[in-house]
Amino acid sequence: MRSRLVVFFLLIFALSVPFIGNSSGQSVVAAVDLECNPVDGGSVDIEVGPGASLTSYTICTVSNPTIHVEKIEIEVQADGLAVAAPGSVTVAAGGEEEFQVNVRASSRMNTQARTLTVTATVQETSGFPPPNIASSESNNIVNIMQFAEFNVEMESPIIEVKTGSNLDLEILLYNTGNGMDKFNVRLDYPQMNGADFSLPSSTIQVDSVQTPERFRMTVYSPSDGSDWQVDSSGRHIFEIEVNVIVESELGCQNGDCLTTTSVQKVIFYQNQSLLGSSTPDFISNSIGGQALLCGGIGGVVLLVVILMVTLRKKN
Repeated sequence: MRSRLVVFFLLIFALSVPFIGNSSGQSVVAAVDLECNPVDGGSVDIEVGPGASLTSYTICTVSNPTIHVEKIEIEVQADGLAVAAPGSVTVAAGGEEEFQVNVRASSRMNTQARTLTVTATVQETSGFPPPNIASSESNNIVNIMQFAEFNVEMESPIIEVKTGSNLDLEILLYNTGNGMDKFNVRLDYPQMNGADFSLPSSTIQVDSVQTPERFRMTVYSPSDGSDWQVDSSGRHIFEIEVNVIVESELGCQNGDCLTTTSVQKVIFYQNQSLLGSSTPDFISNSIGGQALLCGGIGGVVLLVVILMVTLRKKN
């Protein structure tokens, strides 16, 4: 009877040990907590423009709430982006450890958002496989930041326009940035009587594609150029340069606006033979001289004929 009582008390004592050890709030089974906070604040922001580092990171804290030393495996998924992180960390009982997860994007990658998922899983507790599956997960947003870049090309950098006519010129705008951008366009040129230039719109929205967005500039020529200088071909000409100024709205968000200026050269001309509808003076003088000469010769011939007839009658 006494031996049975001893066994009974021993069993009661053995069963009470886990409850005594757990009174401090620590778990006797495997457990892990994970929290990741991007260094830039709410998201992992990566610059991918020319000269950018292409990387950013998040700081993760892994906690061990148990009474065991835990070896914890770290797994990272970054939605196709390159990552660097430790494969595992060892955390003391009731302790925590920090580690860094680096994310790398490709240069000039399109602006977008992706998901970064970090998972911590207990591999060992005090050197032994854990009695249960224990893991924790933390998610961050990775933002591929947009950058502004563009080129402007004049389809015909030098053109000739005849007086009294209008002409539409094509201008090519390439958005070489990594996302949709809006561009403000304006013209700057010296004022000239009778000549003018215009755009159909002062704002153009262009996606980031290889093909350019085309827009027009209309040239209005003066009706008369008779007082212009004469070139080697005998034409009256006047040259003017038009500055086509394009500015990126995205490029203005950081203070200094991203602007480029392209020059369109326009040569207005008027043919000298078209200056008036009347016959030129030198032609009129030539014709008049010839008429006078012919008239004089005809009069002399007529007098000779009359004289010969008169003499014949007398004889």
